[in-house]
Amino acid sequence: MFWDRYRRYGRVFRTMMLGSRIWVVTDLDALRGPLRDQGAYLEVPFPTFQRLVSAESFLNRPGVHGPWRKILSATLAPPRLAAMVPRITQLMKSHLSKWEAQGQVAIFRAARVMGVDLAVDVILDIKLSDGTDRVWVKSQVENYLDGLYGLPINLPGSTLAKALVAREKLVEVFLRQPDVAATQAQFVKEWEAIGKSPAAYAAAVLDQHAVSSSTGEKAAASASGEMEEQQQQQQQQQQQEAAGGSRPSVLPPSIMTAQLMGRAMLKPSELEDGAMSLLHMLVASADTTRFALFNSWTLLAMCPRVQDKLYEEQQKVVAEYGEELSYAVTCHMPYLDATLKECMRLLPASAGGIRKLTADMKVGGYTVPSGEYVWYHAGLLHYLDPVCWDGNTAVDVPPHMDWQNNFEGAFRPERWLSEETRPRYMFTFGTSAHLCIGMNLVYLELKLMLCMVLRKYRLRLKTPDMLVRCERLFPFFLPAKGTDTVLLEPR
Repeated sequence: MFWDRYRRYGRVFRTMMLGSRIWVVTDLDALRGPLRDQGAYLEVPFPTFQRLVSAESFLNRPGVHGPWRKILSATLAPPRLAAMVPRITQLMKSHLSKWEAQGQVAIFRAARVMGVDLAVDVILDIKLSDGTDRVWVKSQVENYLDGLYGLPINLPGSTLAKALVAREKLVEVFLRQPDVAATQAQFVKEWEAIGKSPAAYAAAVLDQHAVSSSTGEKAAASASGEMEEQQQQQQQQQQQEAAGGSRPSVLPPSIMTAQLMGRAMLKPSELEDGAMSLLHMLVASADTTRFALFNSWTLLAMCPRVQDKLYEEQQKVVAEYGEELSYAVTCHMPYLDATLKECMRLLPASAGGIRKLTADMKVGGYTVPSGEYVWYHAGLLHYLDPVCWDGNTAVDVPPHMDWQNNFEGAFRPERWLSEETRPRYMFTFGTSAHLCIGMNLVYLELKLMLCMVLRKYRLRLKTPDMLVRCERLFPFFLPAKGTDTVLLEPR
């Protein structure tokens, strides 16, 4: 996207994006501080995003980011991901059955719908009271997401106007849900009891989670009833005392628990915080899944060779582990792992990250002043990977990124299977302290979907040059109308 500017200006240059001035920086030494929140903090400058999400982030508050990450990490740890698999596969099968009936799928729209469904029904597991139209709620989620990156024009019928209305409707709906109100009320009591300390609250959540997990494992191992309930309770109490005394009972680790704790650092906790926590995480979960699914399906549909190798690997997996998909089984698919990494390298599902400087940043002979925004652009950094790129700036596009003119050379999952050829740069899901906690969940979703499809079908783009004809590249590829059809051809 910025290769030509890099060739002209070097490691740092300015650009305008959605009405905001941003410095694109490719010098990783200069970026090291900002990526560690030293002399910079996380902030998305786009006016529509700030208006719909929040101009102020709790992650910029001292002492919040670490505890917040710990709670979220426990929420999306391997045992939790394993527990999600049955629900993820059930939802995906319902989508796949519709595509199979037509023999094709409009993948851009399908990726959006599946991303929202997974976010609402599985990842956040939003409970809606009787009488609430779930389909309507999801349509409002789509309207809300559509307004995040666009022109800041709030006129009747505009994308931003629809998104603002959708946000208010969704907050109203979420506030009516008993689970949201109950969780928020319980959090307030626990937060005040623990002294409103993020570190102490996260420690209490994780200690209780560790004890609960240990007790649950032992209970499962004693299916014959050898360990009675009273013994379990006594053991849990002893473990709590050993872990740090008598900490108060707290909510289990969850996405909402982490969000509520963070928002409590901005202002006194209110009922609306529970609803806004759900909205904020919908942004992170639904759109990441959507872009990752669209980009990976598109690349695979363009490459029969890789599809055939994936099919061969799946045949071996089925022979050894059976047809049922589980988290454990997905850990034995090295070529699929390599393929998904290659998809995210060549067509990143995100554009990297943006930081607002609180101190001047020197890049070579330039000084980017405090108060400016700097952007480490994932796609551009992948162009400059020292393992894949020979440093030649005379070429129109480096061969390892030239999917348009050198597709077979650019899209090569095999590069990830050798230490000698493994790319050094991978910024699709962020880096350093801000590496996306949900990365493994996204990869799991992609694996499960592709396993189900590639075991039965070959994928082929009905419009082979769909990517070339895309009408927009930021913040995501937008295919021209009617060009995103993927054909499902039975094996």
